[in-house]
Amino acid sequence: MTNEAQLKPYDYKLGGNDNDGAKIEMIYAKHIDFVVYRTERSIRVDYNDDSPKLETYFENHHKISVILGRIYSWLPENLSWSESINSQIARAMTTNISGNFDDAIQMLKHADQRIIDLKTIQGRLQYTFSAFFLVLLTFTALYFTPKSEHEIFSYIAFYGSLGGALSVAIGFSKLEIDIDANWIINSLIGGSRILIAIAAATFSYLAIQSGVAFSFVTNLTTNNGVFMIAMISGFIEMLIPNLMNNLTSEDK
Repeated sequence: MTNEAQLKPYDYKLGGNDNDGAKIEMIYAKHIDFVVYRTERSIRVDYNDDSPKLETYFENHHKISVILGRIYSWLPENLSWSESINSQIARAMTTNISGNFDDAIQMLKHADQRIIDLKTIQGRLQYTFSAFFLVLLTFTALYFTPKSEHEIFSYIAFYGSLGGALSVAIGFSKLEIDIDANWIINSLIGGSRILIAIAAATFSYLAIQSGVAFSFVTNLTTNNGVFMIAMISGFIEMLIPNLMNNLTSEDK
């Protein structure tokens, strides 16, 4: 592309293409010397090559390149999902280009924290949704399980998963999420929490049947006590591991 074909900042239009051929989705600031805008996947700044302050603008932008790089790595691939944060980043870039470095850094730090908060909430929702989805699957399996002597295990799995889901829901605000993890990883971790709850509930049932633990519920005429222990085992994540450690210590 020749110099004559190069767009100047004041030539940029919403819906048009930039000098790289990318569609301009949003324009945040337009000046005779520079324009700050967004494509589908990145927030960009373009300068007027004829500006006498071009070198100064480059130097100013370079000062925030490190924090910008970190923020860009956390933004969603499709930037239309985080427009309010995009606007704040663009304002910081405009402020910095104008020479107000300290103000720009403060704005970027705030945007940085907003991204962390947003990704944490998204991760927790993905974690919780996968956990509840697995509970729904156990309920469906229970509903369609034919009546047999093994039906009790379907009930144990369901009540164990229900206890695990209740634990996840109560601890929602304290769930630790890796903000670099994608939705697949968050969902797998959330689902594994329910699988652990089901395994713990199954162990508790076997412990009851063998008389190793929770033997007080064997005197009940219904299975309600067994279901209660299964739900508690799924809810308290370390209950069964601690019980197994105690049994191992006694054997030694």
